[in-house]
Amino acid sequence: MAEILIDKDRFDFLQYAFFGGDKPFPAVSDRAYRDLCRTLRFHGESGTKYRDHVGRVLDAEITAMLSKPPDTQAGYDTWHRSLCDELIGYYASTGFEFNLGHAQKWVNMTMKYIYIYSQLDVTPVFDYLHVPLDSYVFGAVENDLGIKPPCSAWSKLTSYEQYIRYQKRIRAAVTAPPLRWEFQNWLSEAKRRNMNQE
Repeated sequence: MAEILIDKDRFDFLQYAFFGGDKPFPAVSDRAYRDLCRTLRFHGESGTKYRDHVGRVLDAEITAMLSKPPDTQAGYDTWHRSLCDELIGYYASTGFEFNLGHAQKWVNMTMKYIYIYSQLDVTPVFDYLHVPLDSYVFGAVENDLGIKPPCSAWSKLTSYEQYIRYQKRIRAAVTAPPLRWEFQNWLSEAKRRNMNQE
């Protein structure tokens, strides 16, 4: 992996412009929420109180996990499933539709943004992190790895078994940590789509 150095002023500006906060939470979970909120329907009601609650859950669960990180992929996967189930259960109690596609996106993007934000150390679990599934990832995985998406739209994904099988197929097909592969290939897919739209 190539590394670059930038001065602290530029880094601080970019970090604040992208995340907007001085603390990892809620900055990273709010940013992750923006990546999925267009697929949520609150029927005229504001989703703010629900987002804030989930932000607090993510803060507590991720902080606890990073304080005693799992030392195997299976351990991380078990933690991940439990957290996704907790988010799905919370939204089910509110009466709003929220499924595994939404939960995985929120959890996985939060973990990705924690890595980018760089104020919390995810090094012990970086190799275990899941690829955040979205249409760009579906395209990149199919084009580059020859693996078909598990469903037609990430926001409609409801089966954790189907989800984790897809994650395992990605892991088996790449030589780098999955999130490292995603960084490079999500960007390539985004550029490819932009070129096709011009």
